Amino acid sequence: MKTYFFIITLLLHFSSLWATDINATLLDANSSVYQKLFTTISKQKNHSPEIVLEKSLLHILTEPQKIKIGTFPTQVKDALIYKSLFQLYLNNTLALNTIETKLKQNNNKIKAIEDEIANLDSKAPQLLSTELQDAFYHKKNKFYNQQIDVYKKQLKQIQKLLLNSLANVNLQKYNNDKQLTKEMHLLKVLKTRLNQYTITKEKFELLNNSAKIASTIKQMQTIKNAYKNILKSIIVTNFMHFSLALQKKDEAAFSIAKNINAKLELLKIDNANTYIPNLLQNMETKYLGRLKTITGSSEQELKELIYNGWNFINQPIFEINKIPISIFKLSLALFIFIFGFLLGAFYKYKIKNLSISKDSLTAPTRALIANIGYYIIILIAFFTALNILGVTLSSLAIVAGALSVGIGFGLQNIVSNFVSGLILMFERSIKIGDYVQLNDTTRGYVTDIRMRSTTIKTNENIDIIVPNQTFIENDVINWTMKDNIRRFSIPFGVKYGTKPEDVIEIIEKAVAESELNTDLENSHERQTRVIMTGMGDSSVNFELFIWVRGDSLRKPKRTASEFYILIYNALYENNIEIPFPQMDLHLRSVDATLPIQTQNNNTKENK
Repeated sequence: MKTYFFIITLLLHFSSLWATDINATLLDANSSVYQKLFTTISKQKNHSPEIVLEKSLLHILTEPQKIKIGTFPTQVKDALIYKSLFQLYLNNTLALNTIETKLKQNNNKIKAIEDEIANLDSKAPQLLSTELQDAFYHKKNKFYNQQIDVYKKQLKQIQKLLLNSLANVNLQKYNNDKQLTKEMHLLKVLKTRLNQYTITKEKFELLNNSAKIASTIKQMQTIKNAYKNILKSIIVTNFMHFSLALQKKDEAAFSIAKNINAKLELLKIDNANTYIPNLLQNMETKYLGRLKTITGSSEQELKELIYNGWNFINQPIFEINKIPISIFKLSLALFIFIFGFLLGAFYKYKIKNLSISKDSLTAPTRALIANIGYYIIILIAFFTALNILGVTLSSLAIVAGALSVGIGFGLQNIVSNFVSGLILMFERSIKIGDYVQLNDTTRGYVTDIRMRSTTIKTNENIDIIVPNQTFIENDVINWTMKDNIRRFSIPFGVKYGTKPEDVIEIIEKAVAESELNTDLENSHERQTRVIMTGMGDSSVNFELFIWVRGDSLRKPKRTASEFYILIYNALYENNIEIPFPQMDLHLRSVDATLPIQTQNNNTKENK
């Protein structure tokens, strides 16, 4: 034994050269080696912190560790034992989860301390204590792995016992819905109290009251423990209901299993998705059959997928005036708004294209009804979308009030055009199909009247977008406001010496006998007339007044051209001359002498 101890001491002496070998030796040593090393170090008179740490670590390394695990009966005689068996299964699952978490944390510590050992100098005084600490962590890892093996073995035995004993246990009296309701209510109360203590803790943190903070944290921990115990009790109660449903071959077991898994997630058990769900699925397969279990599980997974998807799209993504807006609300509101636009466009198209033969409405009336209906549908869709988003009219009024300044300045013209469009629609001073003239160069048909602007199509087939405000503020000539009749004035002239009566007779006769007469309006009040308007410098001036109806009045230049040609041909055929501007120069003799300017500025008189 002395020889063995000498070898260990010798190896420790050469730690400056082979630190990893020393570490491996300490890891493989048993408690007797640690005890002898403890005795040797204790004889030293040095009481430095490193020596104290080494002694503490060696003392821990020499202590034996025992695995404590609950026992369970090998036979299940009644429902109470069956219930306690699952409680043990649940507790072991929780304990196993805790051990596995500690194992992960310990592995991280081992990695950190071994990195520290690798960076230490071979003569560093803390080398031995650091290696002993590494050995301590490895010993803990070994113990954790042993615990995990024991718990896993017992979980497997309990699962087998639960599977085989369910058919022989009477669970009817444990179908206690009242107990479950009571537990759920208590769980809700504890959650509320925990939230209250959280607010209280934040208040004390703001006040920087350390004593109150510590007291509140302690109370919160007590509530958390109670919350965890109630969750465990609910899981056990649900399991008893689940088992009873299996005995009755009731497919409600699938939904109960889902509730159990949901409660396990609240306990935050990392391995819960392995052990307890596996137990539930094995029990479903044994008592309901594999096919029904697969079908039920698939249906349950589909329902859960739909439920999770529904929760996801209903989660708030942002807020408007403290109103949460979710993806579902936003998508639905957008869909309704787009659907309103499409429905309004379809309505407008159908009304505008009503057959005149089957409907007494005129084209302007149909356009008015189409536009008004279109905007009403858009407004209904808009307010419906706002209602789905949760924006009330009062909130909208607040937003409108906030935007009033912007409307007063930046959107003034838009609002003015909008109001002008409403006036035009209801006043009907300008209608679809009217032929209007804005100035000497701009005139055409009104093809559409919208809220902001009016469209005019010229004879050149050019669409002009005119703001509605223009029709309200400026003078606009509407050629067809009341009817489709307009008087044209065609001026012309003849040479001096022609009898006016002959000219009037010739032109009126030519108009009456021409093919253009079909487009003229001849009544008692509206007759074709030729009048003499004056005597000009070069001609005697006349003017032809004709009343034109129908499409001809919407083409003023073409109509005027046709009548100019008619007048010209009529005068030409009757040998009536159409004069052109001319000037007569008259020279007369004078008695006065005229001075003549020469190049040498000498003046000569020309008599």
